[in-house]
Amino acid sequence: MQRAHLVAAFLTFAALCVGVSALSVSRDRHATLEQARREFAATAHLLDEHASRAIEAGDAQLRMLLDALERWDRRDPAEGQRIQAAMRARAERLPQIGGVWALDAQGRLLLDSAEHPPPPRDLSERDYAQAHLGVTQGSPPTLHVGSHLPAGPGVNQGRFTISRALRDEEGNLQAIAVAGIRNTYFSQMYGEAGWGEGARLALFTSGKEKLAEWPPDSAVAPPAAAWPQPWDPSDSPAIVEGRQITAARMLTGFPIVVVASRPLAEVLAPWRERALWTAAISGGILTGASVLFVFALAGARREDAVRAELLRANQSLDERVRRRTADLEKALRSAEMASLAKMKVLATVSHDLRQPLQGLAAFHELLLKEAPNPTLQQLGAMASASLQAGQRLLDDLLTLSRLEAGVVPVEIGVFPLAPLLDQLAAELRAEAEGKGLRLIVMPTKAWVRSDPARLQPILRNLLSNAVKYTARGGVVVGARPRGDGLRVEIWDSGQGIAAAELGTIWEEFYQIGNPARDGSRGAGLGLSIAERTARLLGHPLEVRSRLGHGSVFAVTLPRVPAPAIPSPGTAPRSGPPVPPAGPAAAGRLSGRRVLVVEDDPLQRSSLTLLLEQAGAGVMAADSFDSALAAVQATLQAPSAILSDYRLPGGTDGLSGIQTLRGVLGRDIPAILLTGELSADLVRAAKDAGCLVLTKPAAPNRILSTLAELTAGADAAA
Repeated sequence: MQRAHLVAAFLTFAALCVGVSALSVSRDRHATLEQARREFAATAHLLDEHASRAIEAGDAQLRMLLDALERWDRRDPAEGQRIQAAMRARAERLPQIGGVWALDAQGRLLLDSAEHPPPPRDLSERDYAQAHLGVTQGSPPTLHVGSHLPAGPGVNQGRFTISRALRDEEGNLQAIAVAGIRNTYFSQMYGEAGWGEGARLALFTSGKEKLAEWPPDSAVAPPAAAWPQPWDPSDSPAIVEGRQITAARMLTGFPIVVVASRPLAEVLAPWRERALWTAAISGGILTGASVLFVFALAGARREDAVRAELLRANQSLDERVRRRTADLEKALRSAEMASLAKMKVLATVSHDLRQPLQGLAAFHELLLKEAPNPTLQQLGAMASASLQAGQRLLDDLLTLSRLEAGVVPVEIGVFPLAPLLDQLAAELRAEAEGKGLRLIVMPTKAWVRSDPARLQPILRNLLSNAVKYTARGGVVVGARPRGDGLRVEIWDSGQGIAAAELGTIWEEFYQIGNPARDGSRGAGLGLSIAERTARLLGHPLEVRSRLGHGSVFAVTLPRVPAPAIPSPGTAPRSGPPVPPAGPAAAGRLSGRRVLVVEDDPLQRSSLTLLLEQAGAGVMAADSFDSALAAVQATLQAPSAILSDYRLPGGTDGLSGIQTLRGVLGRDIPAILLTGELSADLVRAAKDAGCLVLTKPAAPNRILSTLAELTAGADAAA
């Protein structure tokens, strides 16, 4: 009976051993196939990215060539030579480009990067020519991917083509730009990547025509079941097709499919080896069990040890996942703290740099009034110009830093465009007329959606540059519909911009024709700030130019229907109204009482002297507690309040003004003179009925603003 029990136990053990081995081998095979599918899906994604970058670079060459062809005056042979030289230079910098050429509307060779002038050739029978010559008139231009080029003089079998057509506004074909793409560029990269001996990698057109493959001449056929369909997700895994594991992806934006495949035999080779080892181990266990079954107890102990090791491994993996998650959360918190720190540094730098400049501006104004010597007056005017240049540079640098830090607020609204254009033209009309230029703003009734406070400096910079760099002729500003948008264009008849510099004019500190860095011409930050602000608003910014003929800068805005009854809130907000600065403001402060609240002694002293020379009576204090005590002691309410924003003791200028108004029971006119650059502060000051002047403010502007605010006040004798 004991023997029967032993035999039954052995048979049961043997059956379990065989079953577990078979299950392990089966699961291992499934896991191996799943891993291979994921790896080949990743391979196809990598090929997709590589091919997309290569085709995008070639497509960029086509777009630049089409842009040059559109502007080319074919009566100028030198212009054709320059375009051909630029084509050749760009093609030589890109290893995937095997040549760039252009055809006219009849399919004849017009330009060739290899030589100029090109030999007369009729290429109308080529597939890329037929693809565009046969397109229905008016159809939008698209990228066409062609097959291998036929053998011929200077052409080998290692290229395929991409092409685009240039059409006029009526859709008539004007020219065809073609680029030859070296398929050896892809084959060489595929061969050097080490995908495996049996791997097959290829590029096909969407019509399943082969463009490139590795290994060369391997006769890779387009897959059937794995061929990507429009409804397939972009991250579809590889599938088993016949005796291959195949992954295929369609390039985004291009009619090209990348295919990666590998034989199942090669993929499953490691699994077969493991399966043999599993079978050998199982046979050894069964053989050992048949000789001495008692070792089963030891085997059970070993199995427990393996299970414990697996459990420890799982626990260790869980711990590593928890640590990695904690590290990522810590990194995220650090990034958020760094962003907040950068915002704090920007605010501090803005305030602390503007403080001394404000005092310098006031003392400089006082010094000029006390210097009757014409030579000193001239030197003072030069110092004033330098001070203004430094202020402009500081404003530009801080604006650029805020854009880079992503702390510039945006408030989108709907408003008419005409008042904004008229305001900018009024600002620059005197400068244009002084140069003998015609400044014309075409009338428009269009309404747009944007942030007027951010849009205004963009248009001001473009219009100011047009006036600055135009010596004769004029500047025209107009708006024309483009689909759902409105394209605001600024045309000038200036010196123009070379094609090689069109891409660099948006860089910081770059100025055309100013190698000596003449400070009177600015710092070269205006276009960079305009481009980044336009990008923040989502408004495309473009430029076209011809040397000696002028330039066209354009920004495209979202267009909206005009409301039936415009509401007061739809007008562009351009900040609080500020009276024009002028020396006449000084005499208009006679008899006014101005309360100055400034914690910096030097700033307080400069403002006091400035206001006293303008005829005002000044009460100066370093805090609003002291200001309230001074007002109560004199029993006279001030005509106006001029206060800094940052004050000691946890009180800011805005809350101090509101507190003082409440105590006195009067809505006293008030100005915040601050170095803060905050849209929130401007909104809060506007809600409280206060004006905001940003340090350093010109002394005449301070005096004019105070004169305007106190114009209705009773002058004290």
